[in-house]
Amino acid sequence: MKKLIILMIVGLIGFTFSQCTQPKETDNTTAEFKEEMREDREQLAENLRDLRDDIDRKLDKVSKDIEDASQDAKEELIETKKDLTGQRSELEKTIDEVEDATEETWEDIREGAKTTFNDIKSKVQNLATKIDSSVDQSS
Repeated sequence: MKKLIILMIVGLIGFTFSQCTQPKETDNTTAEFKEEMREDREQLAENLRDLRDDIDRKLDKVSKDIEDASQDAKEELIETKKDLTGQRSELEKTIDEVEDATEETWEDIREGAKTTFNDIKSKVQNLATKIDSSVDQSS
């Protein structure tokens, strides 16, 4: 009976020791999460920067169009330029938030950044149409 108890104790100690030395699944999961977050953050930041570059091109175009536009079209183009500048500022703020995100804040920032990206992209497309319309009117 004593031998059985001793064997059980040794077995429990061995089992406990083996559980302590095995890598924990959460360590692997955390590493995977960090890598996925890094990749996701880089991709989202790149998409946001691409949209910012698109806005910069449209700002250059509208600035040139303002010079050649009629007075009525010029006023509309100036207003459009202000709108584009505002969208660009909002986008810059979002890029900074994405780049500064931590593991704890990432989910909220990612969702907010995706929403901002889609909203600004839609607004910029509408403003591009407005630019083309204003330029066509002044021709």
